[in-house]
Amino acid sequence: MTSSADCPVCGTLVMPLARACVTCGAKLRGKAVGGKPASIYDPLFDLSSLSHGQRTEFSQHRLTTALSVDAAILLHFATMGLFSLIYFGSMHSKLPMVKHDDFGARRAIGFSFIPFFNLYWVFRFWLRLFDRVNLQMRLRGLRPAVSKRFMLATVIVSLIPGANLASLVVHPICIERMQDTCNRIVPEASGQYKSMFEEL
Repeated sequence: MTSSADCPVCGTLVMPLARACVTCGAKLRGKAVGGKPASIYDPLFDLSSLSHGQRTEFSQHRLTTALSVDAAILLHFATMGLFSLIYFGSMHSKLPMVKHDDFGARRAIGFSFIPFFNLYWVFRFWLRLFDRVNLQMRLRGLRPAVSKRFMLATVIVSLIPGANLASLVVHPICIERMQDTCNRIVPEASGQYKSMFEEL
């Protein structure tokens, strides 16, 4: 008996011979990798398997204001990282919930204050944000600018005592790449960007 697997788009359990997900309608033909469908956040996921309606729905976000990269880095250091936690945490509610285990800002920020659990949550927070932002880039035919390995290395370095001094270097790079990527998916109708703190 063949086993069931998760829908690569929404994560719902689907039967092995199903051609489409009953929840989101995603086509499932030939998307299995090693017996299990690839995640939609996987860079190798074939976005052409999505219907026009799904692509449109997944492309909708509520990021309406581009923030200067310099301002994001300055505010990160001025608030000892609190600005980044709240600012990037709020993005979890502004990006579309594509998979069943995507989460919003309340969970993203709130779980970061739970002792010990936050050591695990910091990985979920940043890596899922990376996945969701890069999906927006791929849906627009743009090349993702943030490396998942670099993001993972940044989180690991920030947690290692002694080595976390290196985060003074890698965090600004990570913030710069993430903010620049976010700015690229927030164009106004005119093609320009709404910018905060342009003088910075």
